[in-house]
Amino acid sequence: MPVRRPPPAALAAGALLLAAVFVFLFRPPPAPPAPADLPPPPPPAFEPGPPPALLPPRAASPEHPALARERLLAADGSPEEDLLALADLIDAYVHSGLGDTRRSLGFNEDLVAALTDPAALGDAALPPDHPALRGGRLIDRWGTPWQIHPRAADAIDVRSAGPDRRLYTPDDLTNERPD
Repeated sequence: MPVRRPPPAALAAGALLLAAVFVFLFRPPPAPPAPADLPPPPPPAFEPGPPPALLPPRAASPEHPALARERLLAADGSPEEDLLALADLIDAYVHSGLGDTRRSLGFNEDLVAALTDPAALGDAALPPDHPALRGGRLIDRWGTPWQIHPRAADAIDVRSAGPDRRLYTPDDLTNERPD
């Protein structure tokens, strides 16, 4: 019985298929993208700016003590007094009697919305042109946003990056208490 050979077209198709499989399996890995092909890194969420203007000293008296908003970034104050004034503002908001309508205070922007709300704080609310407000955030006297960390509905830790403008370094100011 004679041996049947495939037609030449079938041999050519088989050879092409074999060559394609060989090229696919043994191709070199793709080259990594060139640095120019990479997208630029995203901008930082908030670029610290220059220190804010400080409020002029207020002549407080026992009959008319300075409000927390007047003590925050006062020229005759200190960073520690700013921390206490901010803690007083937060405490006033937390205990404002708003109940379930009170805002959640998870981020700096949430805190700004709460502390500028005259419906909650009345005359104690931060005015929209207060020097501690920049770009919708609350900043410290070095121009860096305060970090907000709610521990519970009525316990909120705040942290200033301090003069070095970097968080979690020895010069930070915070009201955090160990649990």
